[in-house]
Amino acid sequence: MDTDETTQIPAKVAALAAAHDLGAPVGHRDNGGPARTALLALVLSVVSFAVAFALFYLAGTYFRPLIPVAVVALAIGVCGLGWAIVFPFRGSQSVYAYENGLVHIRNGRARAARWLEMERMELHVIRDGNLMAGTTSAYLLKPSGQPPMRVQPLLREQPDGSRRDPFGTLLTRLVADAGRPVVQTLVGKR
Repeated sequence: MDTDETTQIPAKVAALAAAHDLGAPVGHRDNGGPARTALLALVLSVVSFAVAFALFYLAGTYFRPLIPVAVVALAIGVCGLGWAIVFPFRGSQSVYAYENGLVHIRNGRARAARWLEMERMELHVIRDGNLMAGTTSAYLLKPSGQPPMRVQPLLREQPDGSRRDPFGTLLTRLVADAGRPVVQTLVGKR
């Protein structure tokens, strides 16, 4: 989710931003909460199991070549069930970008940092030889005297056919404009 004119900024975020003199809001990103994501994964799992069992029945009764398709549907159901179990433990995250800094909320704990307080920003890019090579996997902001603030990318299809993360691009520009280093770090298996 990105900020527009209708986005409501929570009172504790606005108060924290005002206390740190962060200026006007320029962007917002949240992960939608773990409960919503887990529910969607559970729905995917149930639907996939239903399709798999229907395909297994049809394959056993009428048309045997449906078995590989049923196995794929069953695998999707198992993965969906795994996601439904794991996602609640990931927690919720929201990031509010302001002209002079950001407010990062993870599992209800809010922290603020000014761009000038950033030691650096790391763009974690998946290295060559991996399926998603060249894709940004995380933005890691490292403020002085605080734990790192991780922001997950959300790639969107652009008119030119490329996939980019507008919010991540905004964060990168704001950090660079403040004169703080932005470094690219390769991640993944070598």
